[in-house]
Amino acid sequence: MIDQQLPFRFIPVSKETFSRFQDGKIISTLDQCGIFLCRRGEIEVAFEDETYRMKRGDMYVYVTSTLVRVLHKSKDAEGYMVEVDLNYVIPIVNRVVKVENLLYLRRYPCISLSERQYLHLEHLLKQLHHRMETEDLSDMTQQCRLLTVELLKSMGQTIFFEVLNTYFANQPLSPLPQGKKDLVFHNFMFALFRHYHSERDVAFYARMQHLAPRYFSTVIKEKSGSSALQWIVKMVIAEAKQMLENSDLSIKEIAGRLNFPTQSFFGKYFKQYVGVSPKEYRARHT
Repeated sequence: MIDQQLPFRFIPVSKETFSRFQDGKIISTLDQCGIFLCRRGEIEVAFEDETYRMKRGDMYVYVTSTLVRVLHKSKDAEGYMVEVDLNYVIPIVNRVVKVENLLYLRRYPCISLSERQYLHLEHLLKQLHHRMETEDLSDMTQQCRLLTVELLKSMGQTIFFEVLNTYFANQPLSPLPQGKKDLVFHNFMFALFRHYHSERDVAFYARMQHLAPRYFSTVIKEKSGSSALQWIVKMVIAEAKQMLENSDLSIKEIAGRLNFPTQSFFGKYFKQYVGVSPKEYRARHT
């Protein structure tokens, strides 16, 4: 299936396929990012201490390590949902979005689109879904299969950029009210996006805030659902996968860019968290 070769999934959400959104159900997105665009009816969701009532033209952008509870949905609720793998989206985000903006998006995930914005985004989503539904890779030459998959990836990336552009056009940034623990988490994310290429030790990030590593990791877990080490591993592995799939760098060069002392050490680290060696991963995904 073509879905298995793409780093995202398109999920049309209708009255018949709303099982994931049953009232009272928690939707965990520990390793997923994505959007839900409401096209009909109403759906009420809760994120941390905020409740959002979505109607046609409202968009919910969710990022990794969030827990969302569906409080209520109308019988006619429908929409579009696109989920993106974390290891695909992190390197893209790093290029185009400042970390403080990403944290703002995480805190305020729901926006209302203008009619023009809604129709444009809906058009892009319908185009992507149509191509994913109608393309049959089994009838193509190897060259055409590769081109089709890359074409669909490009369409998905266009939608991703459109979503970010629409969000920040509708949601002006302003300072976030922060408690002490919120500040610890935000400062960690700032530091992580800047240093994950070279620093994988929780103690390094704890020292930056003059905190004991154990307390520091407890705060990060409390505020995000993932420990500090899990966040570090997510970032490093996501970048490694991206380079293995989409670059001609040797495994030794990738190890060097991620500040591993040797290729062997990088290989053991990668296999510990992915389950296969970098060489095996590259062979499977290229």
